[in-house]
Amino acid sequence: MLNRKTLPIFLATAFLAVGVSACSLVASDGNGGELDGVGRIPGNDFVGVATLPPNLASDVKFPKLEGAVLGSVAQGNRLLMIGDSIIASISKRYGNEACGLMVPQGWNVALEAEAGQFAEFAGKVLDLRWSEGWDAVVIGLGSNYDGNKDRYRTAMEKAIARVSPLPILLVNTTEFRSKQAEVNAIIEELVDANENITLLDWRTISATRSLRSNDGIHPSPDGRVVLATAIARAVGIAPSAPGDCMKVNFQDDSRVLKGVMPTTTTLGAGASTTLVSNSTSAPAPVATTSPAVATTVATVPATTVPVATTVPVATTAAPATTIPTPSSAAPAG
Repeated sequence: MLNRKTLPIFLATAFLAVGVSACSLVASDGNGGELDGVGRIPGNDFVGVATLPPNLASDVKFPKLEGAVLGSVAQGNRLLMIGDSIIASISKRYGNEACGLMVPQGWNVALEAEAGQFAEFAGKVLDLRWSEGWDAVVIGLGSNYDGNKDRYRTAMEKAIARVSPLPILLVNTTEFRSKQAEVNAIIEELVDANENITLLDWRTISATRSLRSNDGIHPSPDGRVVLATAIARAVGIAPSAPGDCMKVNFQDDSRVLKGVMPTTTTLGAGASTTLVSNSTSAPAPVATTSPAVATTVATVPATTVPVATTVPVATTAAPATTIPTPSSAAPAG
């Protein structure tokens, strides 16, 4: 049986994966389609990874993932993302950075995130949407934390139990206050206890002050591009395509103060997804059917594809669902 000690060896042998580098752009050796941070994914003619614009790539360091790239272990391309204001800031109703980078990688992305939500929000989303069928899940909850460690752990464990054994990416939190260290410690314990969980270390990435807005909590415009890129690199290329930016049901951001959430609907310039063909025949290109993300991906030679720079705010989403905020703590994000 695989455990955390044997899993990296297995993945290195089975998928020829290499570790995520600090900030380098995609590079191919031309022999076998090896790419920095992803490696070759069986059953998929494309490998690739989201890359940062040059002005950020020289300064931002991506820590090595703890766990597998989701696309290397998922069985399909339906990706459910659950989060608070940090994840909501890269949603379709703002800059659409998440779909803008992950849809070209073949994922059908449903980003269900709302500002001010606590860990129990994961259960609300799963109650509504889990029956639709998903292949991988991203959870970024913990910025809103009332200091009750047992409550946070229980809510997260319930969500993980419902999703398992599917691959899960947990995104830890910026340590903008001392209590956040408790949240991150619990997330580390959950990662250690579950072989299907991968950890994205947003705590370390967001320690760069320019990636956070004036409140020290929420991502700045550059931070949103970096966050979406980090998640896109962690989920990797989906095992099937094409991808799409799916409708959402939760988009009520009224729990936080006005001005906290982004005011722009323009994706940061320069963020892109690069896809490279491994096949000598002409494989089907990864394409997107989302009208909000117009992307064309070429095969050989490798081509960096800009994501759409203007994205209309979603207007067809289902009515937002309001979840009571615990009275013992004001929402932070």
